[in-house]
Amino acid sequence: MDTSIERGASISESFQINKIIILVAVALVLRGILNYTPPITPLRTGDKAPNFSLKLVNGTIFNFSPDHMHHHQGLSADGKPLVMFFYANWCPCSNASAQFLKQAYEEFSGVDLIGIGIQDNETDLSNFLEKHKLKFPAGFDLKQEIARSYGVTTTPTTIFINKEAKIDSIFVGKIKKYEEVSERIEKIR
Repeated sequence: MDTSIERGASISESFQINKIIILVAVALVLRGILNYTPPITPLRTGDKAPNFSLKLVNGTIFNFSPDHMHHHQGLSADGKPLVMFFYANWCPCSNASAQFLKQAYEEFSGVDLIGIGIQDNETDLSNFLEKHKLKFPAGFDLKQEIARSYGVTTTPTTIFINKEAKIDSIFVGKIKKYEEVSERIEKIR
């Protein structure tokens, strides 16, 4: 009968295996840290609208500051209600809703409307504007910073902000009839 004891890996082999395990663990932790995005907290009716700045397609900057209740876009007046339309070119519901936002922009004065492209690349977002012949100011939130601050997780989302810079209503999904937009705009004017 053999009384010898078999030995496992040598000390240097064990050290190499432990080193690999530690490197993998560190890599997983770093990946988690680098890919972290803060949780999205949806806004509700009555909440104060967050500040944001957006570079528009025409190169100007649209600034919205509820603390001072002003937003600037070219010669835009201060203190106007604001309609924010978050869209994506790939989204059939964004495409179907665009006609109603276009109509509202053409029919309502005293309200600013801004398109904010998300979940797409710059070319696709521009194609959306061209395809629908949208004339209202629009820009691209490629890092989705504005979308996150407003709790937007899907397209289309349309947010209606009143003169007091508070969220009056939020419409998520496909706009099926013009009244779904026009009645909300009438309320914030």
